[in-house]
Amino acid sequence: MFSLRTSFFATLALGAMTFSNAALAEQVAYSNPKVGSQPLDLCLAWGVDCGKPAADAWCVTKGFAESVDHTVAADIGASTPTRLLSTGAVCDQGFCDGFASITCSRPDPVEQVYLQPKINGNRLDLCVDWGTGCGAPAAKKFCQAEGWATAADYTVAQDIGASTPTRLIGTGAVCDQGFCDGFEAITCKN
Repeated sequence: MFSLRTSFFATLALGAMTFSNAALAEQVAYSNPKVGSQPLDLCLAWGVDCGKPAADAWCVTKGFAESVDHTVAADIGASTPTRLLSTGAVCDQGFCDGFASITCSRPDPVEQVYLQPKINGNRLDLCVDWGTGCGAPAAKKFCQAEGWATAADYTVAQDIGASTPTRLIGTGAVCDQGFCDGFEAITCKN
């Protein structure tokens, strides 16, 4: 299985995002999934790999690991031809089934790297407040603000304030002097 990292605040064009804490997985439900402009056929190929295998393959095309639920739209081919995902063939007979919905899932990432992390439009300062809580405390506070448990690692970007002002995560103050340090990267984890 693979996982893709996404921002919690990303807007999805289709589906509604839900999170299951018990399963530690992101799940998105899609109504009337399509291949191109046509409904997804219930089978991956003619009469084989129907139901979950076809739903799983469709979820993978959307960046998910698998499907966790689906409902069938029975006998829709004559009125709304369905399209097979594997070959692109169209099924336009009355017995052709499609999907009314598919719920896709992917595991939540266990960690994420933020390159040149920012808050409120500025690079994150190395300190929580002026000269205090520098390094690990500021990195941890940033990770927690992003929904993670803690910071696993970080690298420092020294003396960047004059060219790239930094912002203190504790107070929101901006440091625009040459001696102001920030973060080059922070690795957050659960």
